[in-house]
Amino acid sequence: MAVQHLPDELILQILSFLPAKSLLRWRSVSKSWLNVINSTEFKAMHLHNFNQLNPRYFVRRMDYYVGEEYNVHFDDEAFGLDIDTDIEFPFDRCRVNICYRIIGCCNGVVCLCDDDDLNGADFSVDMIILWNPSIRRKLTLPLPMFYSVDFENSYVVLGFGYDKASDDYKVVSLTYDQFSSNIRPKASVAEVYSVKTGIWREVMFPNNLTCFYIQSDWSRIFSNGSVHWIASNPNWSHYSIMTFDMNTELFEEIQLPKFLAEKHFLRISVVGESLAVIRSSCLNFDGLRSEGSTYTVMVMKEYKNPASWTTLYHVHYKDVEVGKPLRLRNNRDMIVELDNRDIIMFNHDEGFYVYVLHDGEEEDSDHRTYVDVHQESLALLDVGDSVPNKEAMEALMVIENQDVLIGIHFLYDDTAEGVAPLSIVDFSITYLFYI
Repeated sequence: MAVQHLPDELILQILSFLPAKSLLRWRSVSKSWLNVINSTEFKAMHLHNFNQLNPRYFVRRMDYYVGEEYNVHFDDEAFGLDIDTDIEFPFDRCRVNICYRIIGCCNGVVCLCDDDDLNGADFSVDMIILWNPSIRRKLTLPLPMFYSVDFENSYVVLGFGYDKASDDYKVVSLTYDQFSSNIRPKASVAEVYSVKTGIWREVMFPNNLTCFYIQSDWSRIFSNGSVHWIASNPNWSHYSIMTFDMNTELFEEIQLPKFLAEKHFLRISVVGESLAVIRSSCLNFDGLRSEGSTYTVMVMKEYKNPASWTTLYHVHYKDVEVGKPLRLRNNRDMIVELDNRDIIMFNHDEGFYVYVLHDGEEEDSDHRTYVDVHQESLALLDVGDSVPNKEAMEALMVIENQDVLIGIHFLYDDTAEGVAPLSIVDFSITYLFYI
């Protein structure tokens, strides 16, 4: 049967199960296919169908010599490495920090920030980038308005998410006054950046929250249409979850169970659609210091209902040091980074752990590991810029190191994978001057 005789609905279904980079090529088949693949409805269908069939996670690691490295792992029992999916990190090294901070991930889009994270806060924010590695698109955002005005006396906390109702990606910025009269600074200005409008807008930050203080190295996550942060009161004696709804653009507070509300070292995550909080400790079940590590995981079975907090599991491992919980998987396994940067995965049902990645660095090594769901999508397809692929960039570097400086004019083709490989791209060479 010829393609033109297939029902349109069937063609859409078939296309929605293809990798994102393949769809970029299929846009050139016809104008009607271009319009379909660019449509909001198809982007949502592809996001659901392809990623439901291919559930995966990505792990970002920092290497002082190589730079940032991204690996994709299957969401299977072994957390196996997907060697067929290569995520090239295309950006130059940070100007301020040792590596980019990942603010969050949503629908295949990664929000990156270059900042000076002194004491865990986003001092000296230099750049905010939205990046879709599946289709090699990026969008560089302007800095928040009020931070730009008085950056020497303030620091910024960021959040990233998606407003489904308006099909819009948004970044929320909280600017804290460093010289507040409070014991800990209070957010003085809240702003939201909309990808659709391309501008920052000020939104109201409520003054009735008991916990409003956030540090950027504290965990955050986007779930149920809102960004969630672990937040504390001014003297760090009480903790709760502060939320920002990307649709209503309102801040709220979710109370933690008393067992967690007065504890430090909390991490926020999700299990399926349920919000979860992880508490790590060197105390055993009796509350006494012991060798090994103890992890408590609580989930909120009914969203925004504090009465629905339930203990998922409480485990103690005698022969494993206390590590930093990175993520809970949907099967409830916990991914943890140890002090030597080894990454292990705890299986709570069987009571064992396995090594996911072995590093063996010194204990004082900088920890910049990040784990999140990996999704392929067509987000940012019609905004921002193409990101050149590694082959094109390396070829340009080689040519510039010759005796003659050569300028190459690449043909950018949105129907290809960003910049097409040099073997098939059309280009012209211009001799600029002799070195």
